[in-house]
Amino acid sequence: MKMRYTYIIALLFVLGVFSSCDRDDPDVEMTAVGDMAGEWYVTYQVQTGSGTPEPFAGGYHQHLTYNTAGNTDSMFVDEFGTIALSQTNTFHYKTAVGINRADRTFSTQNNLNLYDNNSVTINNGKVIIGGGRSRSGVKTDSIYYEVSLSDRPDTTFIVSGHRRTGFEEDEF
Repeated sequence: MKMRYTYIIALLFVLGVFSSCDRDDPDVEMTAVGDMAGEWYVTYQVQTGSGTPEPFAGGYHQHLTYNTAGNTDSMFVDEFGTIALSQTNTFHYKTAVGINRADRTFSTQNNLNLYDNNSVTINNGKVIIGGGRSRSGVKTDSIYYEVSLSDRPDTTFIVSGHRRTGFEEDEF
């Protein structure tokens, strides 16, 4: 009788091992935005009357790009922090932009700012694979675009930076 239970347990074990190896794992694919999505450390410059950009809003700001719910040919550009112009005058923006996945470019004209209901224009947006360096010198991707906000129509901000690596020595 004891031998019979041993055979049944061994048979169930063998069946369990073989059935557990027969999986159909799904193929996980990238979103439509692909490698244009990410976390970025960016700086701001403001275009001056002389044509020479000047540093603005001191230091690096964390920034996000990610796919929209439609997951087609657009992504969100999200400056989720607050950029201080002064103690009482600040801005931040989040808007959807159209993308060209092949060229890794993006732009939008007078699109809704989801944070404050003004409009945002983004021109000359580009993600350059391998085009940046992190704080510690690690080669990473870079991002560049020019943004203007409807409540500051005469100001164009130049935004540029690099992809966040996640390494502690690269954090700002």
